[in-house]
Amino acid sequence: MKFAYLLALRNCRRNAARSAVLAALVAILALVIFGGSEMLLGLQGGLMRFQQRLGADVVVLPKPAADAQMLEGVLVQGVPAHFYMEARYLDELRGMTGVAQAAPQFFLASANAGCCSVAVQLIGFDPAADFTIRPWMQESHAAEMGFGDILVGSGISVPADAMLTFYNTPCRVVGRLSPTGTGMDTAVYTNMETMRAMMANAASSGFDYFQGIPTENAISAVMIRTVEGFTPDGLAAAINESYPALAAKPAHGMVHHVEAGLGGILETVGVLIVFVWGIAIVILGIGFHLSARERRREFLILRIAGATRSFLLRLMLTEAVITSAAGGAAGIAIGAIVLLPFAGLMKEGLMRPYLLPDIGTIAMLAANTLAVAILSGTLSAAWTVGRVANTSISEMLREDG
Repeated sequence: MKFAYLLALRNCRRNAARSAVLAALVAILALVIFGGSEMLLGLQGGLMRFQQRLGADVVVLPKPAADAQMLEGVLVQGVPAHFYMEARYLDELRGMTGVAQAAPQFFLASANAGCCSVAVQLIGFDPAADFTIRPWMQESHAAEMGFGDILVGSGISVPADAMLTFYNTPCRVVGRLSPTGTGMDTAVYTNMETMRAMMANAASSGFDYFQGIPTENAISAVMIRTVEGFTPDGLAAAINESYPALAAKPAHGMVHHVEAGLGGILETVGVLIVFVWGIAIVILGIGFHLSARERRREFLILRIAGATRSFLLRLMLTEAVITSAAGGAAGIAIGAIVLLPFAGLMKEGLMRPYLLPDIGTIAMLAANTLAVAILSGTLSAAWTVGRVANTSISEMLREDG
């Protein structure tokens, strides 16, 4: 067995051009499988994280904002937006049957001007009533928030002094939330007191965001958790019937809408992987067959020298494994170098939740891809290997002329 391996390795080195072509085909196969699978896992992980981070059963917005799907733009794509309704709706919704908890949120797009350090989405919440952001604060070990304290998403750059300014309000970064692969990674979160100050400063600076609603009475959304026994769809329908100026949506409906947008991407990537795999198997099979035809005299000499059919079988399969392993490793390395550093650009290009898998998952994916590449290369060579190994010496002599 050791001699067959050494001879196979020597043959691959001696016929470097032939081995390189076969390895390149396997590398393309491995690149597509690794890159496509990594994309699928990233999209699925981002969708799951988006669902977890949303945290509410029903989301209530001003009707124009809901019709324009502004909240999805903020949370999924990171598109800054601002929309408002009167704060009185919060108290009224809290009194509705079927509402267990209701918490306000405030959305303010920071300006790309001297009043603000960076142009991002500002999201305000009430720590005393909130049930959507506080769990992520605890997961990230973020401190309790006082006036001027902010949390930042994982995609926000924080200066060395941990200070940022928004609408002339100095803010201190007290925590960073874990990645979600969504637009929430490029948002800044703060408490209601700080957000009110920012909104008042924005209004006094001439930023006409609030559509005639006094800043002290403006909120952007209400996040609702339903009482056990009440369905989000039923509660949303009741709110829409009672408040024509508002639009209530079940949170799972938003998730399903985002998931539906992923369907075409996931299907396309899956078809591409299967198509490339099929083409690669056929081309590799042809490549190994042509290579074997060129090496008829070499195989004949080995048989005349006393090599058994099983030895010839081990030799050719070992060459196929070596070539496939080299190509698979190269394809995975190229995929890691090209795809992993540009996960952020990929998320922006897809405009969908995209969360890069952790190191352990990527390592497992690489190992599985390498195994598939080696198996594919070996299976492609199996027919040719079996045919050569089972050919008698007399047949080889006749074929060689």
